[in-house]
Amino acid sequence: MKYSRAGTLTILLRDTPRAVGENAELVRAWHEAAYRGRIDELLARSHPDFEMTEPSALPGATRVQGLDALRRYCYGWARNWSETEFVEHELIEIPPDRVAVEYTVRLKGLRSAIWVEHRWAYLLEIRDGLIVRDDGFQTMDEIPGIAGRG
Repeated sequence: MKYSRAGTLTILLRDTPRAVGENAELVRAWHEAAYRGRIDELLARSHPDFEMTEPSALPGATRVQGLDALRRYCYGWARNWSETEFVEHELIEIPPDRVAVEYTVRLKGLRSAIWVEHRWAYLLEIRDGLIVRDDGFQTMDEIPGIAGRG
């Protein structure tokens, strides 16, 4: 089965991009593949032991374990949303192997054509040059290790 997205994607990064390391670039590329519906590219950047936990504040939040489950999750995404926009607000590299990032995610319902928008934070862990974990949070301040950052 081939994956296709019915709508469009807009990616808006911060106004003044700064130099980032390999882990941050991997996270950006991984998120871009996810939001563009490039499942094979997303899976190629994901570790075989991949785990994802959506923010607990998200209605129907789910947990994904393994690459097959990630693939199914992506197909489910395409059944619900026709257009996706996301804006990166903050990206923090946490050596040696984690990256925290905050996005505003804006989605258009496939059937309803209604736009929904929310600001979410994610903590991603890298192992062997691949994303092994993606945990969602309501805010950056909820992410362990960066609370009270300034």
